[in-house]
Amino acid sequence: MIKFNGVDLEDIAPVKIEDIQVSPISLSPVSRSRAIRMGSEFVRMGGSSRTITITFALLEMNRDEREAAMQKIRDWAIITGEKTLELPQFSDKHLECVCTQHPEESYRKWWENKLKLVFTCFNNPFWTSNDLIEIPCGNLFSIGGSAQPLITIERNGVTSLSNATYSDGSSSMTFSTMPAGRTVIDLNRQTAAIGGTSIMNYYVNSSTWLVPRIGSNQRITGAGTIKYRERWV
Repeated sequence: MIKFNGVDLEDIAPVKIEDIQVSPISLSPVSRSRAIRMGSEFVRMGGSSRTITITFALLEMNRDEREAAMQKIRDWAIITGEKTLELPQFSDKHLECVCTQHPEESYRKWWENKLKLVFTCFNNPFWTSNDLIEIPCGNLFSIGGSAQPLITIERNGVTSLSNATYSDGSSSMTFSTMPAGRTVIDLNRQTAAIGGTSIMNYYVNSSTWLVPRIGSNQRITGAGTIKYRERWV
């Protein structure tokens, strides 16, 4: 099973999968040089993209049928934006990527088995859970995984709120006004919007934005529902 944007590759063309290679996330450590002593100080570890290479064969002798199948594969491998990619080795997890290389096929060697599709993860290079977990604000919850989770706080309110505050016990963020409507607060992107319209103008600058983290015994108080997906390196 190789599903991209919810469609299985083997359902659209008679491919024979040769190999699937998933690269690690490209790491970029940040350090600070010492003024007097030798060496440098490690500050943090950053990262960028990761790639997935799918190698396959298309054992079709008829040139017209072979090209028709290749066109279906190119159409399947969307290049206009990042979509979910599910691989057989990783159950209940997906990557978010875009196809960055289509197969370079020979029109003579129909038996070639080194055709390649390359996908690249840009915005979210982590393995992400398929399961979206929902917890009402104020309840204890635990987040697993090995990377910062994706968390939003959502509220469907028929009335507006004044001085709406969300707190994890150590940090608190406050909105002077939270209008009625479907509010989505994205803790990872540090944005808040109602129906796609930003309400960050109501954010109180003296407050502190909540940071998504893994671990147990977590609680976020406020009005709404916490929705999160666990992630892994």
